[in-house]
Amino acid sequence: MGKPRCRASVAYLDRYLANRAEQPVTSANHISKVAVKNDLDVFYFACIVPLLVFFHESGQMEKREFLDMWKEIPEQNEQQFTIQNTQNLSADAICAKLQQNNIMTVARRSVDGQELLYHSIKYTNNIFVLSELKIHQASTALTLSLKSRHVQAVANMNDMFQLILSN
Repeated sequence: MGKPRCRASVAYLDRYLANRAEQPVTSANHISKVAVKNDLDVFYFACIVPLLVFFHESGQMEKREFLDMWKEIPEQNEQQFTIQNTQNLSADAICAKLQQNNIMTVARRSVDGQELLYHSIKYTNNIFVLSELKIHQASTALTLSLKSRHVQAVANMNDMFQLILSN
């Protein structure tokens, strides 16, 4: 059997699932259904799986590729959210945490006292989600803009960013 494609740690998933056990299933979580058949019977299992498990490690993009894709995705496919930097993480620490969860940093720049971080996410089914994360000076509020050719791929992605940055 080959090496697992996801780098999400078992301890992290255990902690995440324990925190979510009492909460209703939302679209930020997906239910993975498995059937196991042996000589005696068929056993069915349903497990709640957070979206980040489906982020592929090959999601890194070149700057030009990112920019071209960002421009070709229609404006109506962009969604904007405010998330909190509860741990007061620096731009470097944010990029490191996101990278550990297969959210790849494409570029960074500073504009008018804000740090702008650009990221790419690739699902295991080859759908990309692009993000721009604005870090405002003297504020724990971050502005997250998400774009994808497939609007459904962006659904609840902000919750995953918040979860990663809060843990």
